[in-house]
Amino acid sequence: MFDDLQIEVTEEMLAKRAGSRGGVSEKILEQCRKAMEIGEKLLEPRTIHDVFTIEKIGENRLFLEQGCYFESEHLTKLLGGADRIVVMCCTIGSGVEKRVGELNSNGYLADAYFLDVYGSVAVGVLARKLYRKIREQFAGYGATVYMEPGQLDWNVRDQQVVFRLIHPEKIGVTLNSGMMMNPVKSLTGVFGIGEPGRVKAGDFSCEFCPKRESCTFRHEAEEMMEALA
Repeated sequence: MFDDLQIEVTEEMLAKRAGSRGGVSEKILEQCRKAMEIGEKLLEPRTIHDVFTIEKIGENRLFLEQGCYFESEHLTKLLGGADRIVVMCCTIGSGVEKRVGELNSNGYLADAYFLDVYGSVAVGVLARKLYRKIREQFAGYGATVYMEPGQLDWNVRDQQVVFRLIHPEKIGVTLNSGMMMNPVKSLTGVFGIGEPGRVKAGDFSCEFCPKRESCTFRHEAEEMMEALA
């Protein structure tokens, strides 16, 4: 567990996530600053992860120790060449979403919206920080980028496998029958590690996506990978 990871969210991140394109008005920036001021005090970041041996990689199933497997053709291609898989979960706690609910109930809809956006950005930043921190532990090994259950062809029901493997309940994250996590601002993900010459180091999870060429987020993913290199 790494509970000392710093979450750094900028006005630019929030404005972009909120849908602003091109020039950003002072009104939007003020809302972003307000959300940051409130949100930073409500963060309770917690993380958990573990490493498992990959027993076999089939066409659309990735078999692990303990008889568990993930089912996704995209995931098997991404992790081709890896011999171990890191399974991770992170959360910023329930403080932000509770305050969002209070703001909505009291009619402060704009404040609620931007604070909710802040929470989404913050947990994303935390996930990337966790990913980088784990990679540091495996310096000298090749590593793929991480992929989350629910992305592309990976069915969100495999959240059950994630929870069976690393028990996010230990950091206060639970899973309901609809595969939704609580706190809502929580993320899970996996990535592969192995010999540098075999692992698709530097690839990102969009690589084999059929919507790659038309995806509006493709360039953002590529920018993220450049930053992580």
